[in-house]
Amino acid sequence: MRRRTLLAALALSPVAGCSAPGDDTSTDDSTSSTATTTPQEQPTTAVTSTRQDTPTPTVTPAPDDPILFVVDNDTDSEQTVTLTITRNETAVLDETATLAAGESVEYDPMIGATGEYTITVQVEGGPSRTIDRPIGRFAVRNGSNHFVDITAEEIRIYWEE
Repeated sequence: MRRRTLLAALALSPVAGCSAPGDDTSTDDSTSSTATTTPQEQPTTAVTSTRQDTPTPTVTPAPDDPILFVVDNDTDSEQTVTLTITRNETAVLDETATLAAGESVEYDPMIGATGEYTITVQVEGGPSRTIDRPIGRFAVRNGSNHFVDITAEEIRIYWEE
């Protein structure tokens, strides 16, 4: 029985105060007439739109938060690492760095267009790894960090957005 009472009270709570008696204060019933004018009609022009077959892939990147690539040597020895980033078979970044154990290097390839990018990491005298990574409007506009971790066993490539 209490459950029904509670549900009824909850159902009526949004309209609480709506049925209270009105205020008996008097109001001034005199009204004054105010002249209003109707604005003249303005000529209008038709809005035309053209269909765009392909979306524009260029987005203005945030200068304070670019798309960065950080290469980190997590091994116990010096490594020479080449990072290559391509889009449509055009190199966006092609850099080689010799990193001491535990050292890292950061690259800003100035990516300003959305699309499919190929990321290739090559360790001199060691393994290599290639992945395809779509970079969308959000990543270009707001920046994102891509990480390349070189370990004794593998190359890990991951990102945050």
